[in-house]
Amino acid sequence: MDHRATFALWQEKLAGTEWEAQLKAMENDEEAIRNAFSGWVEFGTAGMRGVLGPGPGQLNVFTVRRATQGLAAYINSIGQADRGVAIAYDSRHNSALFAKETALTLAANGVKALLYPEYTSVPQLSFTILHLNAAAGVVITASHNPSKYNGYKVYGPDGGQLANEGADAVLSFIDPIEDCFSLPTMDEQAALDAGLLQYLGPELDDAYVAAVKKQCPEPQALRDFGRELKLVYTPLNGTGMRSVPRVLHELGLENVHIVKEQMAPDGDFPTVSAPNPEMPEAFDLSRKLADTVGADLLLATDPDCDRLGVALREPGGGFLTLTGNQIGCLLMDYLLSHTEIKPGDFVVRSLVSTPMADRIAASYGVECRSVLTGFKYIAEQIRLAEETGKGRFLFGFEESYGFLAGTYCRDKDACLAAELAASAASFWARQGKDLHQALEELYLRHGYFAEKVVSFTREGADGIAQIKQAVAQLRQDPPQEVCGSPVLAVRDYQTKQRRDAAGKVTPIDLPASNIIYLELPEGSLIFRPSGTEPKLKTYISVSGASEDAAKARLTEVTAAAKDTVDALL
Repeated sequence: MDHRATFALWQEKLAGTEWEAQLKAMENDEEAIRNAFSGWVEFGTAGMRGVLGPGPGQLNVFTVRRATQGLAAYINSIGQADRGVAIAYDSRHNSALFAKETALTLAANGVKALLYPEYTSVPQLSFTILHLNAAAGVVITASHNPSKYNGYKVYGPDGGQLANEGADAVLSFIDPIEDCFSLPTMDEQAALDAGLLQYLGPELDDAYVAAVKKQCPEPQALRDFGRELKLVYTPLNGTGMRSVPRVLHELGLENVHIVKEQMAPDGDFPTVSAPNPEMPEAFDLSRKLADTVGADLLLATDPDCDRLGVALREPGGGFLTLTGNQIGCLLMDYLLSHTEIKPGDFVVRSLVSTPMADRIAASYGVECRSVLTGFKYIAEQIRLAEETGKGRFLFGFEESYGFLAGTYCRDKDACLAAELAASAASFWARQGKDLHQALEELYLRHGYFAEKVVSFTREGADGIAQIKQAVAQLRQDPPQEVCGSPVLAVRDYQTKQRRDAAGKVTPIDLPASNIIYLELPEGSLIFRPSGTEPKLKTYISVSGASEDAAKARLTEVTAAAKDTVDALL
């Protein structure tokens, strides 16, 4: 059935409903129809993410029910219905609706639904799965995407996002479902009466907060000196407001100033173009408030509170927005410096994150493991260590502003990262220094590293096809040199092979992934299609003898990366 025929079917099925007018308005927009009705919204290891609206290719109650029906069938097939599925949602449009639809579809299939009654963070959902020994978890969120998006993320019993095998198993039950209009749901009261729907109470909030606070390396010192630290926090109209201020206050931080315009949950995210703490614009209101209250540290979390952005006051009075790599290295160094290191201890970074982390870990005698992009692979390392009894996980991070210490949950946690950032700032303040100086000391000890991520967006089905073709061309004919420097080796994570300049091929012992990695003298250039957005991402990492040298080289390689991608798209 082509996209026009599918569109006509949806018009027929939804005639006389609230959807009728929206479908009518699309009738003469061929591109919109093709994007929304050419196929089902993709379900992968990160679940589903897409634009809100009608059609099988977008996020709506029908595609949510379809995914949930498949998840319920999978859970029933392995006999885990009684363990239940924990469900959370963020502040985005339709998040509460989609969460309830998920719960009632699960209940209709005899699977117990454990539903949070108000917006709740992704890391708390991960914690809840472990705390309640649930069979799985679902969280309705599109992370830091613009407001037109929402998503459906599925977690396994280990508290981590579904890995490849788990996602494939669930997808095998979703794919055969062609009719999304007649899937079973259950009346809310009937589900409650039958014990198939349970609303989670505030005791889960208390347990999660206690688990986060337990990760603080020096709680007494923070209580003693925390009142002297002034910081500004913004939840960017998301879920962080429920946990971050509480944790910081209970640890003794008395001067936490919250951006009022960004406190309340709001799916429009009216103060920013996108609620992304990676973007300097996310700190515009925070900087104004910081100047008023005299704060030097700014913290921002995204709507589902799994990513943390940090900005620091510079000597000249302005603010420096840190990269995810800089935050990760600062937090890792602080944590390791306050940890009794034992044999087998390890930290984890994604392969697109800074190799500076390797040097920091080595300086403390700790192994640094490199895994594929996606926090589920960091969670997998935690699970394997616990199953084998070999090694102790201390810290993990991704350059995309995700950080975790401890094993109380299995996804990145911005609440925990905010705690560590505040604690590290307090520690350095007691030494008469700030985090800006702490970062400079790291560079002096381990070398100057500079990184940048450049994304190329192509909207719609045609854009996704262009991106896939571009990566296929890179795979077939990768560059032989970049900015006059030879490419030392090409790692193709799809074929799981590394080929050096002399033609020698060695295997890559990681799961297959659509990544092209160019090894450069003192750096790397990586190409990866986003798993959740229509973007081709390029990751540039370089090092130099000085900050100026590293930054100059970063500018050169970034320009070369743009030229390469522009020629392909």
